[in-house]
Amino acid sequence: MNTSQTVVAVAQLAIAVAEPDANRQAAADAVAEAAAAGARLVVLPELCDSGYVFDSADEARRLASPAAASVTLRQWHALAGRHRLVIAGGFCELGADDRLYNSAALVDASGIRAVYRKAHLWDKEKLVFTPGDSALPVVDTEIGRVAVMVCYDLEFPEWVRLAALYGADLIAAPVNWPGYRWPEGERPAEVVKAQAAAAGNGVFVAVADRCRTERGVSWISGSLIAGPEGYPLAGPVLADRPAVLTAVCDLPRARDKSVSENNDLLADRRPELYAWAPDQRVAAATAHWAARFVANGTSYSDFEETLARIGRWDGWCREWGRTGQHYEQLAETAEAAGRLVTAGEAWRQAALCWHWGKFVFTDHPQEQRAAHERTVACFRRGAGTLNPPAEPVRVPYGGTTLAAYLRVLPDRPPIVIMIPGLDSVKEELQATAGYLLARGLAVIAIDGPGQGETEYELPIEPAYERVTTAVADYLKGRDDVDADRLGVFGVSLGGYYAARSAAYEPRVRAAVALAGPYRFDLDWDMLPAQTRTTFQHRSGAASPAEARERAAALTLEDAAARITCPLLVVHGGRDRLVPPYHAERLAREAPGAELLLDPRGSHGLTNHAFASRSAMADWLAARL
Repeated sequence: MNTSQTVVAVAQLAIAVAEPDANRQAAADAVAEAAAAGARLVVLPELCDSGYVFDSADEARRLASPAAASVTLRQWHALAGRHRLVIAGGFCELGADDRLYNSAALVDASGIRAVYRKAHLWDKEKLVFTPGDSALPVVDTEIGRVAVMVCYDLEFPEWVRLAALYGADLIAAPVNWPGYRWPEGERPAEVVKAQAAAAGNGVFVAVADRCRTERGVSWISGSLIAGPEGYPLAGPVLADRPAVLTAVCDLPRARDKSVSENNDLLADRRPELYAWAPDQRVAAATAHWAARFVANGTSYSDFEETLARIGRWDGWCREWGRTGQHYEQLAETAEAAGRLVTAGEAWRQAALCWHWGKFVFTDHPQEQRAAHERTVACFRRGAGTLNPPAEPVRVPYGGTTLAAYLRVLPDRPPIVIMIPGLDSVKEELQATAGYLLARGLAVIAIDGPGQGETEYELPIEPAYERVTTAVADYLKGRDDVDADRLGVFGVSLGGYYAARSAAYEPRVRAAVALAGPYRFDLDWDMLPAQTRTTFQHRSGAASPAEARERAAALTLEDAAARITCPLLVVHGGRDRLVPPYHAERLAREAPGAELLLDPRGSHGLTNHAFASRSAMADWLAARL
């Protein structure tokens, strides 16, 4: 075999959603045509068996199958053997974890060589699919080293560079590029980016797009094959018609990265200068929690200035403590001058900073606990200047008491129990409490087992309805709130706790589950390392393996069907901690549930705090 004369083909197909048999036949015809032209590698479009424009996640699920049982992949295997070639194409995969993936497979005569799950999801795909988190596959085939990625993946330079660093000769890219108008005389940006990816990494790039309108969506139809210099060897088509393009590719040429006598694309790299992110844990904290810090009361400038001082995770708690000390000094100065309102606000700002330092920080337990104690002490000094004030109370529970803050309005109002998550505390919930209070609802924010002031005394309690029952009993003994009009609100893991409470505590009249998991272990490996370690500590697990087992106990599998009171399930479509399928499943199984899903919302919808908190507060006020 002369690999320097490898014919590569891309097939631009007319695909119809929910017509898998017709789509598979179109793919088979295109592979046969490419084989007749001498092709040894054929690239097919993204989701070329199922179609792309689903009317719901349920429709996608009906069209999906596990890779091992896929009719599509069995067909490609047979075609690869018959025509002695390699096939790369997209299919709708149902994972063993019961999640949907926008996947691509590389198949040759020996069988399935690789299954790749799209890592970078585009637009409404995030409401249907779970992003893949596995390494980019680069497979040694009879024709050369082939990497596989899907559509939007190709637009991330870091991802394409990995393919080159892993030794890929060619990147096979099944795509569905949605259509739009571009300036006359120019090429679509997606085509330009594909050419740039080839040139910037010295690899061949083979893109298979699609054609014909599907449920009102048209396509760029930009199928092309680009060489290592970035210039097209075939295509782009840029016409709304099926097409099979072929090009002769000298694949081993991609292994020579020299661009002049003295320059090499990979050897000239200076990776030591590119490492902007301080370390993975700091980078993860920045990515996941910036919006949360700001939405819950910390200024963005404080966030930026504090993060700028943190080079390693080891300094996380210490540097947030420095910011907290700044506000403590402001508070003490204001108190000495009799400016009590200013002092109260400064104390609460200090408390938040100390809280950000201690949450999910387990490396130095003594440092973490000291920061927690400062959180509690600072907030307590500022609690009285809130309007209405936050009264510290103790709720009897299982031979001990739980710390809580109660904020009451006149005329015996309804009351909402506010439940923190894994790494939040009653003090942090006050930003959301303001929305409830403004609508005439009293609030009691609680530190339950494994949370806040109780985390050092009691482990996480999967049956959190026991806590809600204790709070309901406590409230029944007060004459300043109407405990018969009782609501529950929980965020993140507290969203799970709120749903449990609605299922098993009959006094709950209405509940809001914000960003809560349906079952906490389902996405265990996708959670940030800090979150997994924090759960291990808060649950009392002796090892990571035991922590995973204990996470499995936090499940709504039996509880969901018992929720007959009004339940508002609120979630963000871009939640990277708890994927939205958790919310969809809970809303589907709970008889009293309705779903509020913000497609662009982050975890806890902190990037859309005003809209989401207003909607939740209005909903609770209407039902209580």
